Amino acid sequence: MNVIAFDGVCLGDGPTTGVGRAFLDGLHAYAGRADADCVLLVPAGANRPTISGLRCVDAPRGSVRRQRELPRLLRDVGADLLHSSVAAVPLRAPCPTIATVHDLPWLHPEAAERSSWWRRFATRRSLRSATRVIAPSSMSAEDAQRCIGHGGAKVEVVPHGVASPTLPRLDEDRRDGPLLILGDDRPRKNRARLIAALEEIPRDDRPTLRFVGPPDDYVTEHEKHDLLRTCRGVVHVSRFEGFGLPALEALAHGAPLLCADLPPLREVAGDVAAYVDPDDTRAIAEGLAKVHRDRALRARQVTDGPKRAARFSLQRLADSWLRIHREVLT
Repeated sequence: MNVIAFDGVCLGDGPTTGVGRAFLDGLHAYAGRADADCVLLVPAGANRPTISGLRCVDAPRGSVRRQRELPRLLRDVGADLLHSSVAAVPLRAPCPTIATVHDLPWLHPEAAERSSWWRRFATRRSLRSATRVIAPSSMSAEDAQRCIGHGGAKVEVVPHGVASPTLPRLDEDRRDGPLLILGDDRPRKNRARLIAALEEIPRDDRPTLRFVGPPDDYVTEHEKHDLLRTCRGVVHVSRFEGFGLPALEALAHGAPLLCADLPPLREVAGDVAAYVDPDDTRAIAEGLAKVHRDRALRARQVTDGPKRAARFSLQRLADSWLRIHREVLT
């Protein structure tokens, strides 16, 4: 039986959100159907998840230590393949490697995020050394291919998955919570322009917003699902995204959805979401008012969202991982 090692470096410390949560959800679906011995490499000191069919071992922290020590750890666990949750894989791995590119913001000035020369160099070297590269969206896959150049690893789009909610969705007129914004406060998330847009709406018609995520408002997964089920809608008007997990979670819960008009978000939400230019404060204000008040739009989104989300099931994600693993190991 083959041994598949999953690099859980994205788990780190503290609450597991975003990429880390998507990775764990994928592992739950994969481990239940894998025809291999699955090992999760967990950063030393981080919480070990409990997933049936998956054993955990401590892994080194830090980019330099990981490059030096991961090859030995992979030999110790008898790994036939390393599937990394991020773009970083050891350059001298003793087995084939799969790298995951979620986004490459330094290729997009609109992300307004700096990265060091060393990080860009290390990412390019890692991607060029990988046996296969996966990305959650077409844009991220194209960015990865730009970094790899010609003749490198095959890059494949494997979208994130989302589980179907266990409770029935609410009709649009029973959604009396605030408009929900899921994510951190990095510049790319566009919080300042969103708040400015809210101020342009007359006070007596102004919806309530709630920002959920680091640094100030962590919630449990159960609490997040309750919020998604009861919120007035979800707002995701980032200036840059590699995929858009909050949009996918909104669709799954039948939450009315306002999105930035970005290619990855179009890829996720299709014609279900209402879209706005994330650089246009007036357009965002009009979008907020529409999603808050347009009953016909809201009713359509509540009905059509879960149908769209069904295209991004965790089972489909697990099937893609299984197929890629078999291809790499053949």
